[in-house]
Amino acid sequence: MIIISTILIAIYTIAILWLLKGLLTNNWLESNGAPGQTVNGISVIVAFRNERENLPKLIASLEAQDLPHEFWEVILVDDGSTDSGFDLVMSCKSQLPLKPLVLPNGQAGKKQALLYGLSAASFDTVVFTDADCTHTPQWLSSIRECMENTDFLQGEVKPQFEKGSIVSMFEALDYLSLMAVSAASFAVGKPVIASSANLAFRRSKVNIDGKVLRTDIASGDDMFLLHHAKTITGLRFKFIASPRVAAYTSFSGGVKGFVLRRSRWASKATAYTDSLTLLLSLQVFTLNFWIVLLAVLSVLGVIAFNLPISLLAAKAIVDLPFLAYYLFKTKQQNLLAVFIPLQILYPFYITFAAILGLIKGTTWKGRINS
Repeated sequence: MIIISTILIAIYTIAILWLLKGLLTNNWLESNGAPGQTVNGISVIVAFRNERENLPKLIASLEAQDLPHEFWEVILVDDGSTDSGFDLVMSCKSQLPLKPLVLPNGQAGKKQALLYGLSAASFDTVVFTDADCTHTPQWLSSIRECMENTDFLQGEVKPQFEKGSIVSMFEALDYLSLMAVSAASFAVGKPVIASSANLAFRRSKVNIDGKVLRTDIASGDDMFLLHHAKTITGLRFKFIASPRVAAYTSFSGGVKGFVLRRSRWASKATAYTDSLTLLLSLQVFTLNFWIVLLAVLSVLGVIAFNLPISLLAAKAIVDLPFLAYYLFKTKQQNLLAVFIPLQILYPFYITFAAILGLIKGTTWKGRINS
């Protein structure tokens, strides 16, 4: 067991050092490009379902954009909401360059809604964001600058957490660990994580349809889009971390919502075709599953406690500089206060959530993801 533990932590260390190399380039930090002249306009597409509480904040942040209306539009697609969200959207038609749409009968799901919105888009540059996100007034103008020399742009996503809420801080730090991996992998030219909360691409370079987005699977539009984009020769990828480009979001549902989100993310992994994403995902899961197994064997008295504790400590030592560098560079280092609790609990909840998602699937917004 010691030999297996040594091999697993060695492989994990190599992977983190590879990612850290990407972060240390700092080419994922704020871009200082000039306003794009070849980017004629931007089509923002948002698929929403039962987001009546979040839509006012999203619309307010869109109203505050400093990019003139002739250079952008927002397409809000209602994916079968049962609240009054679409009525709210319709009431804002005079305030925004807005195209409100309702997904036709016979179609359902976020991916179908995104594709329907895409069919109505006027511009080549398309931006995806979520209904529970907000943005600074410079968001679209900054994306326009970045897209001057980019075909596929991932902007950072900053989770907002409740002060004093350990669960909220815990989930925010967990999410930022994924953002750090995204930034690092984009920086080395081998992106493995994308988020449709803040994603832009050129339609003329990245052609997508239901097959690309895997509309047969309820979630994962961002990851399937990224994997498709990686197959396109010569495509220019970029991750940008900047307050001007960031999307701000928050999570709800407490511990249950946390686990369900993680399970939902894991449930689509079996459909991935990108070898690097699969390799990294398998490596992370294997190490954490092994730690859990050792902990169980320790409780049963089969092995001593020092082996799982030592492996957990070694993993924390490897993770800390990588995650801390990203957090300090993005001015979110206050979340390091929950780093130790995250390290202790991470193997257990990630193993549980992954198994739950892969075997059972999850329910999300009233629909089954299997």
